[in-house]
Amino acid sequence: MDKFNLKIPPIPLALICGLMIWSLAELLGTHSMGIEIRRAVAVLLLTVAAAIDLTALITFFRSKTTVDPRYPHKTSKMVTSGIYRFSRNPMYLGLAIMLASLSLWLGARFGLFVVVLFILYMNRFQIEPEEQALENQFGKSYLEYKSSVRRWI
Repeated sequence: MDKFNLKIPPIPLALICGLMIWSLAELLGTHSMGIEIRRAVAVLLLTVAAAIDLTALITFFRSKTTVDPRYPHKTSKMVTSGIYRFSRNPMYLGLAIMLASLSLWLGARFGLFVVVLFILYMNRFQIEPEEQALENQFGKSYLEYKSSVRRWI
């Protein structure tokens, strides 16, 4: 299964998951919850997700290190400030929240299952290999950070 490690970048994976959510909404119908409530919550979630992702990206760019998650060995320094004090993976968290927002917006009854699959895939095939590479590169410093900051939230 290691052949899937770091192979599908998170944004294309999120797009695939978004298409799956849209397909579920089309095939299986929508929530019985009122559309106004669903869409209001969806917009709120999307706003939160965008803020998380933007904050995380700005922090990475200011640190002048790579944002390409397929090549964690190219990381020039650990980023532990800003939003990274609360989550080791805020960009992935933002993507997961965006998918949840899409699921609500479309009213996809089983869309949140796709969000769970996204999170499980990210944990196994993206985050675990990244963490191993960062442990190899930064040693004790990364282990201390890892022990003090949660993976997602």
